[in-house]
Amino acid sequence: MSVSASALDIEADALRRFVDLVSHRAGQALARMEEAGVTLPQVLLMVRVERAGAASISELAGVSPGSAAAVSQMVDRLVRRDWLARSEDQGDRRRKTVSLTAAGVRLLRDMEAARTADYAAGLSRLPPALRAELHGWLERALAEVNREASQ
Repeated sequence: MSVSASALDIEADALRRFVDLVSHRAGQALARMEEAGVTLPQVLLMVRVERAGAASISELAGVSPGSAAAVSQMVDRLVRRDWLARSEDQGDRRRKTVSLTAAGVRLLRDMEAARTADYAAGLSRLPPALRAELHGWLERALAEVNREASQ
């Protein structure tokens, strides 16, 4: 961290160091990804699709790293795995969208559960009173971020 780092940079670095220490402690999320044969970029793309409900390749390319061609190839792989499905947009039949399948939703829920287990393993090293205090702060921060996002 440089001497001229802003308070926000220092806070962000502390958060990063904390997450690094408590995440992947049990390795369940990584094991689940390996078991399912899915990559982190694929999981992130499926999360974006889930948040959107349905999205076109161009919409996904606009919020994803890489080219539209790379996103299209990733979508093709996820469709073959039955984690995404293609369909015509009901409002514009020329527009094709992708959405999560039931199997894709199950995979994301499994990933969330594995990540939660990993974080629980990392947090278990903290005293219960500190965990409770941290929980309160995290809930306040989440509420604020969600409030800002909805405005």
